[in-house]
Amino acid sequence: MRVCCSAGDLVAGFLPWRYDFSVSKPFLITFGAAVVVIAVLIWFGFARTAGNHLVPTGSIGKVRTANSSDDTTFMVIDFKLKNDSDVAMVVHSIETSVELPDGSTSAGSAAASTDIPMAFRNYTLLGEQYNPVLKDRDTIPAHQEVDRMVGVSFDVPSDKIDHRKSLKLRIEDVTGPSVEMTK
Repeated sequence: MRVCCSAGDLVAGFLPWRYDFSVSKPFLITFGAAVVVIAVLIWFGFARTAGNHLVPTGSIGKVRTANSSDDTTFMVIDFKLKNDSDVAMVVHSIETSVELPDGSTSAGSAAASTDIPMAFRNYTLLGEQYNPVLKDRDTIPAHQEVDRMVGVSFDVPSDKIDHRKSLKLRIEDVTGPSVEMTK
């Protein structure tokens, strides 16, 4: 047996610890079949649990504003919320913000669902209430799409709100996933 004694031998591929392993053909067939079965089981496991992951989607429809005072604006946001998963979505929080013409952002404070009918009566510019109000702890059933609305008050004059760059509505589930809609 030859012993490695120079760097040239290592480059040439000679390794003193290399042994000649011979594997039988039935072993290779069995091993290959086992690898295929394990891969199919892993794929099947991922495919069967795909609906268990909550990934809500949505889009903002109509946005209506009314000047409630000189420096405060009330906004009604109508939107669609879709839950394609196999589990129900339970609303944990609803956050809104607007990007104003000067580039600054302003966060809105949500109005209570019991105050919304009074806002529609007092601010006739808002028109009619088309959809039910979405509030904390509301549930969106699995595989459902719902139309909802929120009422939000901003401490910004209405002319700045009307000329906003963008509006963001973020709805978070109690388990963590959220949807952010922009208009």
